[in-house]
Amino acid sequence: MDGSGVVPLLLIVGLLVLPPLVLWKCKGFCEKHPSTVPFRTVPLGCLATLGLEALFSSAVYWLFHKVLGRNPPNWMELPMVLLAIFLGIWVIVRLSELLTKGRKSPPGCLYPLVLVGTVTVVLVISFFCTTSEPYYVIHMPAVQNCEIAFEQRPSHPFLAEYDYRIRLGKGNDKAYFQLWPNTGGRTFVNVYRVADDKLMLKDKDAAYLVDIAQRRVYMVDTERGSDQSWKDIHSAIPLCEKVFHLRSSDTVVFTDETKSQAVPYDVDLSSCEYIGCIMDYSFYTPDQQPEGEGHPRYRD
Repeated sequence: MDGSGVVPLLLIVGLLVLPPLVLWKCKGFCEKHPSTVPFRTVPLGCLATLGLEALFSSAVYWLFHKVLGRNPPNWMELPMVLLAIFLGIWVIVRLSELLTKGRKSPPGCLYPLVLVGTVTVVLVISFFCTTSEPYYVIHMPAVQNCEIAFEQRPSHPFLAEYDYRIRLGKGNDKAYFQLWPNTGGRTFVNVYRVADDKLMLKDKDAAYLVDIAQRRVYMVDTERGSDQSWKDIHSAIPLCEKVFHLRSSDTVVFTDETKSQAVPYDVDLSSCEYIGCIMDYSFYTPDQQPEGEGHPRYRD
């Protein structure tokens, strides 16, 4: 992670660690003012909650993927979060008992006030902070000897938000096409073979057509009918290396306020074939991950 990602994390961790450390050094002042106890315990409880949830998630995913070879069931996410919150509260309560043993306890209302204030500040910091890590490359099946890669990078220090782009070619003969960003949720993109020279990528937000013959990537508007067959494409919006921040069914607006509008583009999707999916940081074949809507972790 580069500096733009480290600084927000340091701000958040510092907010949760520095106040307790400073107050621990001011023992005389704190003994005279019991109201300082929440400021010594609540931030550490918040830090424990964040750290434990990340630890539990990492351990469970490692166990299922490395040992069992599959994703953990969806229902396990809520128990992990609740356990982390419970242990964070236990840290606050236990430290408070130790610090106020034999002395007057601070008013009980201070604990929830400090907790709400701390969490609010953390959320505000995280909302305004972004990160610009290098793109992580996920290789897809080559089409007509053209190397195709789906690239992603986190756009937030710890929320599941990502920038996406597609790379065609390699070395000096490569071109990038920026996709609509994922503003919430783990990466999950279905990949279909449309023709010998075309792929279609479909995630929860949009669909894209990769045309190797034209060496272009288009945003397309398509969906399945009641019989689960794909509706044919008759127009498409050409994309490029520019980031776009607005979109409609026939136009995208780039950050420099230039526009790209839909052009006629006929594609028959009757022979569209599911060939795998991009999930988190890997490409999975149909045998490894059958076709489905959305990330397996969040399916009903």
